[in-house]
Amino acid sequence: MSRASAKSSSHNRRTLIEVVTRIKQRLGTRHCFKMDSPSPPVQLMSTFFKSTEIQVGIITFMVFLLAVKAMNKMTSDLKPPPPGPWGFPFLGHLPLLGKDPYVTFMRMRERFGNIFKIQMGSWPAVVVNGKQAIREALLNSRDDYDGRPQFMSAKLLSNGQSLGFGKYDETWKLHRKLTNRVLTEFSNAKLNPIEDMVHEEVDIIVNDFMSMQGASFNPRNYVYLSVGSVIFQLCYGRQQNLRENKDFTEFILNSAAFTQFVSAGNPVDVMPWLRFLMPWKLNQFRTLIEASSNASQKKIQEHNSTFSSDNMRDITDRLLSVIEETPKLSQERILRTINDLFLAGFDTTASTIYWMLLLMAANPQVQRRVQIELDDVVGCGRRPSILDRGQLVYTAAVLHEVNRFVSLAPLSLPHLTTSDTSLGGYSINKNTVVFINLYSMSHDPEVWGDPHVFRPERFLDSSGEINKSLLEEFLPFSIGRRRCLGESLARNQLFLFFTGILQKCSIVQPPEVGEYSMGVISGLVRQGEPYQVQVQLRT
Repeated sequence: MSRASAKSSSHNRRTLIEVVTRIKQRLGTRHCFKMDSPSPPVQLMSTFFKSTEIQVGIITFMVFLLAVKAMNKMTSDLKPPPPGPWGFPFLGHLPLLGKDPYVTFMRMRERFGNIFKIQMGSWPAVVVNGKQAIREALLNSRDDYDGRPQFMSAKLLSNGQSLGFGKYDETWKLHRKLTNRVLTEFSNAKLNPIEDMVHEEVDIIVNDFMSMQGASFNPRNYVYLSVGSVIFQLCYGRQQNLRENKDFTEFILNSAAFTQFVSAGNPVDVMPWLRFLMPWKLNQFRTLIEASSNASQKKIQEHNSTFSSDNMRDITDRLLSVIEETPKLSQERILRTINDLFLAGFDTTASTIYWMLLLMAANPQVQRRVQIELDDVVGCGRRPSILDRGQLVYTAAVLHEVNRFVSLAPLSLPHLTTSDTSLGGYSINKNTVVFINLYSMSHDPEVWGDPHVFRPERFLDSSGEINKSLLEEFLPFSIGRRRCLGESLARNQLFLFFTGILQKCSIVQPPEVGEYSMGVISGLVRQGEPYQVQVQLRT
């Protein structure tokens, strides 16, 4: 053995003796052993592991190592929360949103990406932008995003039993399925009561327009009366001289007041403590709800007294007939469906038609091309029919562009997460309000190039047919389980009013009016600012 090896061996032996000495001191004499025994290291290890204290220590240490390893794995699997801007105490980001929150969200998107968090008063919220993220949330996440926040106004409006604002559960799904079936029965193209009603209203609205004798006027009231007449008769039956009916007049007034109130926003929804500081807000809302409820109850009682299962006159009759067929749904809930249909089918359709007339006056070349197509396909000897839609290709492109350009419900109704979930690589907690920014799709410059320009030709492919791939790039009626219930009815009405009016007359921009501003009154929907037109009868 070399001197270096011997020196190293001696050093190792001294180190081992020192370690053993410390262990003996720690364990006491009952664990002593002689250093001149044949295999000191073996005896040392044997004695070491026989100690109860040491065994516990080793086990504890091993468990600790396993726990750290497991936690590291879990941490690596966890997704971070979405990024987001700083907000204000109590108010959150409310002061930062401006009058057009969907536009503000587009700017925030440039900094924080398609998914970011904000605080709406006392409610944590997430904003979802862009086609991929929106479709992932509403189509590919089971029912994680199908809830509705139970804001105070929603509770007052429907006591949690509304289709639009109600909680997502099995009862809600049954309710929606029933309503969809009933609505389809009264708006199906083969049965066509909707066509007769709209044709009659087109005659009335054109006569109202012509009564202005070429003078400039705002067509809003005429449009709202005609659209209101259709939904009123669908729900309560065909009626003569409807505009002289007091019930109908109250319905129009109540609907207009309700829309104006919710468009202005209800701060009590996101800051419930404000109900103690501004109780008049809730009192106003209660008054509107009570007036609407009393009006619908009156019509329901009239239907009950004359109901016959052999004669389904309208949607109210049909709902009355299914009450006994659907014991899982209360009578109160089923009859609340009528209010849901008014909310879904009146103001949105009327506002879109009001936009249509403005866009035709501002784009006479588009209007003229629609009229030429109507003349070629329909002629002047009959009225346009829903069955003509497939042949009126350019007209269809115009209607798609109207829906895209207007983006009537840019944020739709807010969603609520029903469980802890994830989206786009971020974790989203249960009971988080989710704003689906549909405007981010309809006005995405990467998709449309010039999204703020009204250009129907963008929806036509090289062969002159509808470019169906573009129809997936915007969602005027949203998607998923919370998709607009009245989509089919709305599309039919928009088509029939639009083609019926343009078949008979032309909408003209008055000479004294400068360029239309295309201004927006933001609220529950993007309503167009008041404007003036002139109307000329086509000969």
